[in-house]
Amino acid sequence: MLPLGELTLLWREVYANYPVPLPFTEDELERFISMSGIDLGLSLVAVVDGVPIGLCLAAAEVADSWVGGFGVVDAYRRTGIGLALMRRQCDALDARGVAHTRLEVMPSNRARRLYATAGFADRRRLVSFNSPALGLGADPLVVLPPTQLPALHRRLHIGVSAPPWQRTEENVMRAVLRDKLTVLAWRSDLGVAAYAVEQNSGGVSRLIDAAAESAHAAEALIASLAARVRGRRLCLGDEPAASPIAQAMRRFGAAPRTHRFEMMRLGERPKKTLSFHHAPHTAVFQGHVG
Repeated sequence: MLPLGELTLLWREVYANYPVPLPFTEDELERFISMSGIDLGLSLVAVVDGVPIGLCLAAAEVADSWVGGFGVVDAYRRTGIGLALMRRQCDALDARGVAHTRLEVMPSNRARRLYATAGFADRRRLVSFNSPALGLGADPLVVLPPTQLPALHRRLHIGVSAPPWQRTEENVMRAVLRDKLTVLAWRSDLGVAAYAVEQNSGGVSRLIDAAAESAHAAEALIASLAARVRGRRLCLGDEPAASPIAQAMRRFGAAPRTHRFEMMRLGERPKKTLSFHHAPHTAVFQGHVG
């Protein structure tokens, strides 16, 4: 069992040279684990000579699963430990009976090849925006009670707008309820056609989630949000690149700040035997990391 303090230090070392800074404090990592649905009893840590040198933070909800953090410290990269760790994690997820596992990776990250070797394939591009609020005329937005969000999420997050793992219904609802976030909706003549979950902090309007049923609804939502947060920045992470929301952001002049590939691995029938205590390359993979 790895205490939160040691897990935080390992996280920082694993992500020390990552293109997007992720220097979590203990409280921030604990929040990330909670809000991402990470199951510490399912997740793994790689240990060499008693020293933690790699981690894989995983989550599983019914048939869906995802990897919310993965890596090996620099001194042990390109030794085979990372691949062995990911394969061992996939075995554990298969044993849970999940249908598929998702993760994201920057295009230039060499771990992308490792993920492919472990059975993951590119699914789509995700883009993130952080730009001044832009837009023209706007309609007023309606504040909805959180109880209406699950049905909206299921109705609007379909096709090219299918949510990444960070924005599954369960993860979005965790954020809404924990932080008392505002659910804003744009209505057409036929009812709610687009929505956004907004969090305001530090001069930034951060959209925890957003979805629209059409290009028109997406443009109306973004324009209305821009009018609402005039003078602040509008931030949206991990949006499917082909979604109406992403297209609307681009049409209003917002350029994606980052691009990532979403990769997916289909579940396999579990192996007859499964152990988390013996692995190649002198590494031991330990479960129950928190």
